[in-house]
Amino acid sequence: MLHISEHFEYYNRDHLEVFRRLKDWKGYYDLDVPQDTIYFDSHQKRQCVEVSLNKENENPQYLCSISSSYFIGLDRLPKLGFPVYIEPKLNNVKQQINYIEMLLEALKEPENFEHLENLVTTKFDDEWIEIENHLQPVLTPFLIAQFLSVTKDIVKKGLKKSYYDVEENLNNKVKGKVLVGQQIRQNILKNRFTKTVCKFQNFGNDIEINQFLKFVMTRIASCLDDFLPHQPIQDSLSQIMRYCMGGFQQVSQRSFTSLKYKEKNPFYKNYNLAIQLGNQILALQDYNISRNSKREKCMHPPFWIDMSKLFELYVFKELRKKFPGKDEVKYHNKFNKQELDFIINSPTIKAVVDAKYKPRYKHGNPSMDDARQLAGYTRLRKVYDELGIDDDRLIPAYFIYPENLPELIQYEDPDTTIEDPFEDCTVNLALIDKKTVRSSTTYRQMYMQGIDLPFTRTQDI
Repeated sequence: MLHISEHFEYYNRDHLEVFRRLKDWKGYYDLDVPQDTIYFDSHQKRQCVEVSLNKENENPQYLCSISSSYFIGLDRLPKLGFPVYIEPKLNNVKQQINYIEMLLEALKEPENFEHLENLVTTKFDDEWIEIENHLQPVLTPFLIAQFLSVTKDIVKKGLKKSYYDVEENLNNKVKGKVLVGQQIRQNILKNRFTKTVCKFQNFGNDIEINQFLKFVMTRIASCLDDFLPHQPIQDSLSQIMRYCMGGFQQVSQRSFTSLKYKEKNPFYKNYNLAIQLGNQILALQDYNISRNSKREKCMHPPFWIDMSKLFELYVFKELRKKFPGKDEVKYHNKFNKQELDFIINSPTIKAVVDAKYKPRYKHGNPSMDDARQLAGYTRLRKVYDELGIDDDRLIPAYFIYPENLPELIQYEDPDTTIEDPFEDCTVNLALIDKKTVRSSTTYRQMYMQGIDLPFTRTQDI
């Protein structure tokens, strides 16, 4: 298995065992083309990992190159059939990005529930991959965190209520429909003439979809220690679990293998996401995926998590903290077939913001393409209309990037980067509190600001 981290690049100069693993793989010499790529959800513009091979050249300096992008997950290279596992980025003190805490923080902003599409893709129908338990596959705890966050939002709004059938052996009364067969077996043959087995309808929250969510939570509670041992985030998930279970006290316990249900009421639309996540969690648990399993290896479905999308959700939550007013921060508005990350329209500032999950921006400058794209957004007439600006003033443009993410050494064409540096501003233009803002010396009113991501110490490095 090829085991690397996100933001990884390799050109045969070190880690030669990576190439040896590929070369020893049975499908290596059957590969007809020198390149193999995995895409996120078959989207040709979202490349997860790419392997380039040169089998004709015996010089080991040119035999193989590997690069990963902004995705973490587990999959097979489609042509080689070689399994690839990409984990979250490590920093210099062997700490790893706490992607679960990022998700929980992001979902504290209710509007982010509207933007979870394309955050995760899971290939349950593909052939599952054998993986060592100590690698801690990131999918299951990520799905659990999503499920608990969505369920918490459902509990806050109030569980859905509806009519549901009840069968009860009533004393000295009749309600609804008498179940004749059961009445004879349970009461007449036993001389219980004051009892009547009836079927009637009640109105409440003890309905099938709520029973399903409660069952999934009980399954999660029984194995939460297996997925997140010795991690502070476990306390957060356990706290959310207790909150959610309190809202399901009047819901009866029932077992499920899966649930097919489509909620059409827009007020309860989060039920659809919760049911989807619950079905995926149950499918994973059916294969006994657990770090504490006595087996050294387990089977896991291919999956990918888009860390750049997660970063956007995390940034959105932080922006909403600074600008809490209604519609002060808008996420992914489309103008002239162009989709902007964020538009800030507050009494104190009007700006266009682009979230870039690029570690090199900590000390480096934006690429020319990124700078031109962001500058172009600020020139759109519809953006001026959206912000209510009717004069020719320049709209401020911001890049927000991960401040504490380790940088990837990249060899870039000098013509594709901005040569003039960004300098620290002398005025307070911060969109996120307690962070320095850098101002471009090339573009007017273009700024860069970092944001810290949560990290956690890894257990198996």
